[in-house]
Amino acid sequence: MGYTESELSVLIVDDGEMARLNAVYRQVGHATDVLAFPMLEGEFGGIAPEMLGDVVISAQTARAMSLETGTGFESVLDLLLVHGILHLLGIDHEAGPAEAKEMKTKTAELLAMLGYRDENFGWFFDAD
Repeated sequence: MGYTESELSVLIVDDGEMARLNAVYRQVGHATDVLAFPMLEGEFGGIAPEMLGDVVISAQTARAMSLETGTGFESVLDLLLVHGILHLLGIDHEAGPAEAKEMKTKTAELLAMLGYRDENFGWFFDAD
């Protein structure tokens, strides 16, 4: 993706902390699977271009996704991390159909680099 000398932080939290963060930063009153806090955007986005930002993942939600889909817990964590990183890079699946397609395409590419095949995450790729 062109960021070979970059950094990001990853924080694994429970649903309570995720709900708190989601409420504070997105004004959404419940937990979510992953949040991304990009540092490349906004007025000061160019100050430290090697710092991509922060990805926060809910372990409880990841576990529930794992159990619901029959996908290994670590695999779901990989998926959520990839998803969060793509958000750090400005890809937003909620911005419209073209962006949603780009998110899925880039997700598949990055997961393939980690050794996964599309069928490992059919439930994700088939979801609308």
